Amino acid sequence: MPSTDNQLSPDFALVFRALPGLYLLMSPELKVLDATRLYADTSHFKIEEIVGKHILDTFPENPEKTDEHSKQNVMASVNFVLANKKPHMMPVVRYDVPLQEGGFERRYWRTGHTPILDPAGNLVYILQEARDVTATVLQEQLNEQNRERLSMLTNTLHAVTWDYDIENNRMSWGVNLKEAFGYSPEEMGQPNTGNKGWLSRVHPDDAAAALESLRQAAEAGHKYWSCEYRFRKANGTYAYVLDQGYFIYDDNKKPVRQVGAMIDLTESKQSEETLKETNERFWHLLEKQPYISFMADAKGRLIYFNGNWYEYTGIPKGQVDGWSNAVHPEDSAHVLTSWNEATRFGHVFEQEYRIRSHIDGQYRWFLDRSVPMYDEQGKVKFWIGTLTDVDELREAITQIQLKDQQITNILNLLPAHLCLLMGPDHTCRYATHGIYQIYGNRHYLSKPAREIWPETEPINYPEVLDKVYQQQEPVSYKEIKLPITRHYGSACEDAYFNLQFQPLLDANLRIEGIVMSAVEVTELVLCKQNAQKSSPPD
Repeated sequence: MPSTDNQLSPDFALVFRALPGLYLLMSPELKVLDATRLYADTSHFKIEEIVGKHILDTFPENPEKTDEHSKQNVMASVNFVLANKKPHMMPVVRYDVPLQEGGFERRYWRTGHTPILDPAGNLVYILQEARDVTATVLQEQLNEQNRERLSMLTNTLHAVTWDYDIENNRMSWGVNLKEAFGYSPEEMGQPNTGNKGWLSRVHPDDAAAALESLRQAAEAGHKYWSCEYRFRKANGTYAYVLDQGYFIYDDNKKPVRQVGAMIDLTESKQSEETLKETNERFWHLLEKQPYISFMADAKGRLIYFNGNWYEYTGIPKGQVDGWSNAVHPEDSAHVLTSWNEATRFGHVFEQEYRIRSHIDGQYRWFLDRSVPMYDEQGKVKFWIGTLTDVDELREAITQIQLKDQQITNILNLLPAHLCLLMGPDHTCRYATHGIYQIYGNRHYLSKPAREIWPETEPINYPEVLDKVYQQQEPVSYKEIKLPITRHYGSACEDAYFNLQFQPLLDANLRIEGIVMSAVEVTELVLCKQNAQKSSPPD
């Protein structure tokens, strides 16, 4: 037993320090008397360094991150124990522990104080018990982040949220259920309830795969689950849905809850079918066009030639390696060097060189024009190119280039040219090919607007962009005249555009960039001008 002068006997101290918990013993004067080894190991201190210190002077604080009210909470708790001689539990607080190598480790604690009284009811000791709840708090924070992301996702995509209590076999549905699929939550029923549950509305051909993917995700301890299947709506039709959710596990790694959202992909699936048909037409076009066409990956490695290449060169059909062997020896070195440079920097490749025909062994001049195709991030996804026989038409190279440009870029044309500018410096992160066409061969990606557009006429771009960014209001210009270069090597000409500078907001409605769009209206403006000229005077 401890002595009455608050000093611990050796035997008691030996037993106390070995307790399997995070305990600290202090006197009524709040002086530390002892602590368990587990407490010392968890909090990274030595017991002899804190014995005799006031409880508030025991642990150093992280000046940047520790809960600023942690010491006040400790004092409020022990004062309650001193005044009432009853236990008190503190709320969870963040109190970082120092590391031996310097710095602090983030920790969250749930701490309680218990009075220890003598037979006469006098307070002899105060026992502090701390529980390290860092893992639980961080998991709760992660769950909250996931819920926030899910909420943003559902608001953006008009998805149907769901919350499945696995232990109690209860399903809750979001407010969009009726609008998206025609059911009320009551009509959907609960899982495993015969003809009213979710599974009963999954297409029979998809149900087994959906259940199996759920089972595998849960057994593997995955945080996330995703599955596509067909879901029967209230009107009897089936919608293609993307169902995504994340698991919440208990301390034993057992899934106890799952939260997710169903997104109707029907329109997207229809778009996929349309895209598939477009791709088929695209490949058919490549094979049936009257000249040689080819494709290369992002690094410039040839991956495809159409049949005209094999017919002209005599190379075995399907072989893409060794294509440079068909190039004239005087041209091959320069061609390879220029091609490698173009694919390295993402420049349009255009060059004339001679290729040998296997029919008569003669070399004919071809115009090789290859253009990079970009993904959503503005990175080269692949290259597409054509080889046009210009041996007899070199004098008409400009006309041939024009036709070649029109054909090779037909799938790259958009009704609006877009440029994405991020941050207060308006740094270019993405630009469609039309932007290059309007403003010439400038460097855009990763460049601020002041470097891209130093001119102030006819538009002071930096001034306009600063205004849109600061006021978060769009700015438009109608039928503004800009000089453009429509085709490689052609002269500059005037054209008319409708320009829009639209602020881009993040999920918290804070501005993060500007989307600039340009739609050409030259024909419309010219028609108006002609109409005004031809109209009789009043």
